[in-house]
Amino acid sequence: MRVDRPNWKVVLPVAAGAGFLLVGFWGLILGPIAAVAFISARGGKQAADNGANDEARRLAAYMADAAKGESAGADPRKAESPEVAAADVPPTPTVAGSRKPTFDEIKQRVAQLDARQAFEALAATRLASLDNARDAHAATEAALLTRRLAPGARQAGVRLRAAANAIGVSLTGGHALLARGVFSEFIAERTALPLAPPQWESLGRALLGQGDLMEAAWAMHAGALMAGDRAAAQKRLIEVAGKAADGGHSAVALKLYGTLLAKYPDSQYADFVRANVEAEQKKLGKA
Repeated sequence: MRVDRPNWKVVLPVAAGAGFLLVGFWGLILGPIAAVAFISARGGKQAADNGANDEARRLAAYMADAAKGESAGADPRKAESPEVAAADVPPTPTVAGSRKPTFDEIKQRVAQLDARQAFEALAATRLASLDNARDAHAATEAALLTRRLAPGARQAGVRLRAAANAIGVSLTGGHALLARGVFSEFIAERTALPLAPPQWESLGRALLGQGDLMEAAWAMHAGALMAGDRAAAQKRLIEVAGKAADGGHSAVALKLYGTLLAKYPDSQYADFVRANVEAEQKKLGKA
């Protein structure tokens, strides 16, 4: 069945207008970006051919140019060449050319961009994601850029979806440090992150592997609760508390045990937890 290509001259202005109504000025860019992602994905399901991918690439390039136009009001260089514009953007830090940047390097790069460059970088990360949905570094940069360009309560959904996507892609690809970094940037909004229970569990395991005990306990506990398994939620707290105790972090272990007893006073593990509390208190007393 033949799939008609969308009329971008109509779709993009409508998407920009809708984005403006929903999130304000930044919606002029974020609206078309969202429209591109949705239509490209829908088109991929209806017509699995190379033409759709080529069109997505051309459209992403168009969006980069559109981003320049939307932000040109704050920049007198409206007709600068692509070479000059590209030279303004700080390059992604690399060591040997083939090494991917660390989370801290991505964060530093994003912090160095001005408003126009940030829009262009966001368009570039969207293009990278269209080419490779498993690109954890592009997803991470997109999350940090969206956090910067979509602040405030009204735009929370936009940036939280970007963060959840980055965490999910990073965990799937084995990039635990990227997932940890994104979570740390959004930790104040962690209760609203749209992650599935298995993703919370995986994130918690990644955090536990990095020694982030309290954060790991929170994530693993949240995932079990979201899945409706109160017993598993309690076991996660006990597990992390045990890791803390074994690692010599008695204060952290006591805090987690105390959290369990406070949240689940009738827990089937209460006696076991109280015995561990006494043991950790003795350790602290001897210390």
